[in-house]
Amino acid sequence: MEKTFESKLDPVTFEVLKNGFSNLVDQMAEQILRTCYSFVIYNRDFSNALCDAEGNTIMQGTQDIAVHVGTLHFTAKAVLEDFKDDIHPGDVFLINDPYRGGTHFNDVRVLRPVFYNGEMIAIMQSCGHWADMGGSVPGSFDVSSKDHYGEGVLIPPTRIWHKGEYLEDVANLLVSNMRVPEERLGDLRAQAEATKVSEKELLRLVEKYGVDTVLTAFDEVQDYVEKLARAKLRDLPNGTWETVDYIDMDPEVGDGLIPINVKMTIEDDQIYYDLEGTHDAIGCFLNSSFGSAYSGLFAGTKTLFPDIPLNSGFYRVIKAKLPEGSVVNAKWPVAVTGFCSGPYEKIMNACFELWSHVLPERLALIWNTY
Repeated sequence: MEKTFESKLDPVTFEVLKNGFSNLVDQMAEQILRTCYSFVIYNRDFSNALCDAEGNTIMQGTQDIAVHVGTLHFTAKAVLEDFKDDIHPGDVFLINDPYRGGTHFNDVRVLRPVFYNGEMIAIMQSCGHWADMGGSVPGSFDVSSKDHYGEGVLIPPTRIWHKGEYLEDVANLLVSNMRVPEERLGDLRAQAEATKVSEKELLRLVEKYGVDTVLTAFDEVQDYVEKLARAKLRDLPNGTWETVDYIDMDPEVGDGLIPINVKMTIEDDQIYYDLEGTHDAIGCFLNSSFGSAYSGLFAGTKTLFPDIPLNSGFYRVIKAKLPEGSVVNAKWPVAVTGFCSGPYEKIMNACFELWSHVLPERLALIWNTY
């Protein structure tokens, strides 16, 4: 533990709970692997998170897919915003809205609020790539789609269990607009059960250590990661670096590269990314919403610091400017299903190039793994 970090908890309790939070999230992954229906989820296109009652990420899974990094707290906050004081024990929610901080429509998030003595203390979240969300083509990846109507069902924050009662009519309404609806329901149940497994484990920790201790650990795990990240940044040189990467073309316009500009500034213990000058959204599915663009920046940066746990404390050290209406911050209803083959990949590559000027020895190790 960093010497600059002062915990209200004794060091042993802090470490036990920090690793306990990581363990309960990884238990969600094991549950999903054993019960999912979609082959794509079985191949680990999923992620899980423990969030606090405000939606901040306390811990994300240790083997989760990178494209979900830094998006799960956005969707947790979207659910909290829409339902506010109308959340009860036994409730479970769905969301896949990329314009509210998600990635694309196939990445469906299942969220279970956790209550203790009548008070919501946490949110368990499971995100899995459903193999089909409807739309114009099987798999819901229509390369020619220009808006989300051709890409599948958009799920805003939606209650799917109410006080423990399964809302079968709501679930059927959703999956009836998707191919192989029985498989979709299977993945829904797998993800919901995974959040239930982690809820049980969190409540076990609460009973053992006390709710006040666990909630204190929620805050301190985030603070620990933030201070650890800032300490590492203070050892690096201040400066500004710029680069550009390209999407091949805009089908509506024809030949001509689509620039994605990324400028990185390190200023003491803060990182600033500025994507001004990036091209406007294009006429196919190779756009990203703000959530997946942030994910590219978070994941690209986190790759350089593999020893730092992943939670909202890490996100505090990164600020970004994403021009609205651009290919990295497309607005509803612009098509975004192909974000991973478009802006996300380009942002990640840009991050690696920029950090090669700051930590060249670390980038050499990263590139040797490819």
